[in-house]
Amino acid sequence: MFARWTLTIAFALVAAAAIGAVASVFNPEAPLVTGVVFAAATLGPAGALGWFLFVSPKTVTPDPNAEDNVENTWLQKAAAGAFTDLLIVLAIALTVVSVTGRSPDAEILLLGAVVLAMGDVAIRYVVTARRER
Repeated sequence: MFARWTLTIAFALVAAAAIGAVASVFNPEAPLVTGVVFAAATLGPAGALGWFLFVSPKTVTPDPNAEDNVENTWLQKAAAGAFTDLLIVLAIALTVVSVTGRSPDAEILLLGAVVLAMGDVAIRYVVTARRER
């Protein structure tokens, strides 16, 4: 088990450093700061991914009936509804951008789409769970 945890930590450090290096290449104005910030920000998710890849296969027993539980059904309903909402919002945004000829930054649009989708799934999940209890 010690070897798997060591592998997880090494994977997290290498992945975070690689992402920081790539980010620093694309920001020539402040490459060191950019690289350090991106590496620090991605260290946690990289560690989680390393745990998922190297530790969890030996420590977590998957539930054979996981797809039959009610929480999974609620999540699927919420995700399907949120996907429909996201398509509608993106179609409206595309229409507005096409008609007006003005387009905001892609970062703002993508961030808005991600936040909208995540919030929509969360709200729909809570509403569905309260209705069906």
